Amino acid sequence: MAPFHQRPQKSRARKDLYKMAKPSGAIVIIWRDLAQEGYTYAEIARKFPDYTVNQIRHYCLGNTGSKLPGPIQKSGRWGGRNVWLQGEKSPHAGMSKEDALNVLEDWDEQRGRWKHSAAFWAEELDVSPSAIQQLRRGDTWKHLNHPNQRNNRERSEG
Repeated sequence: MAPFHQRPQKSRARKDLYKMAKPSGAIVIIWRDLAQEGYTYAEIARKFPDYTVNQIRHYCLGNTGSKLPGPIQKSGRWGGRNVWLQGEKSPHAGMSKEDALNVLEDWDEQRGRWKHSAAFWAEELDVSPSAIQQLRRGDTWKHLNHPNQRNNRERSEG
């Protein structure tokens, strides 16, 4: 690797790609009102495609533009969970909400066990067996709050 002083510098055009538009005060107030109504920052960003989710979050939390009017959001308003990336909204999701519900509906109440193995569903949905097991335990897709997820079944039995 070349010494630092001999490395090529990034071009100005490339640097301009990383510049973000600065929102007007009126837009920030709209963002804060939407966040107060319960919209996620990702949902707000979809309505305002010229701005990033991080920009919107910073303005809504008051990290930037703290002197602007509008309700300031409290940090951690979602209880430490990344709600805008839950379930099929996550870029890592291997199944849809419909698929997850189909797996969870596979519980046989009379026999007290699953009708099909995790391996069966994994092959059917092209995911790993551990993804099915995590779903069934309630480690993933918690927001579904499905009665057949083990964590919910144990609460209802106990």
